[in-house]
Amino acid sequence: MNVPTYEQVVDLPSHLDVTVPADFIDVNGHMNIGRYMELGGTALWQRCRHELGMSDDYIELRGFSTFTAEHHLTYHAELLEGDDVSVRVRLVARSDKVMHVVCLIVDETHRRLACTMETTAVHVDMTTRRPTPFPDDVTALIDAAIAADDRPWPAPLSGAMGVRRR
Repeated sequence: MNVPTYEQVVDLPSHLDVTVPADFIDVNGHMNIGRYMELGGTALWQRCRHELGMSDDYIELRGFSTFTAEHHLTYHAELLEGDDVSVRVRLVARSDKVMHVVCLIVDETHRRLACTMETTAVHVDMTTRRPTPFPDDVTALIDAAIAADDRPWPAPLSGAMGVRRR
């Protein structure tokens, strides 16, 4: 896996900024695994809501949502209580029903990448609870985000997951 530098990662916009509170710390004295998932998932949801056309009323008005199909976490550095953290969400690829995303969890206090959370999110019809294509307007926004997120450095992907093309 190619790990980008702090300077490369922070060129992407932040979708979540927090300071690690005491209740995020586990018995090992660092941030618990579940909190990395929470931060990455929250940042991805924020981006979907505010930039990708899947607003708070997307389920109610359109009958669609996204479900996470797969995650892959890679840790690069510990996060400790009091560390300032940002999460940058980089869209990598899509099919008609799936987005491939990497959430870059950044230790702003020490200016380093702490964790990458790679995700595939499936677009779902909430009536049938089955995968369904993204609407055209959402597809256009996702495609624009993929283009905007493109960087001269490769996204730090595990190689174990992605979008299946048919």
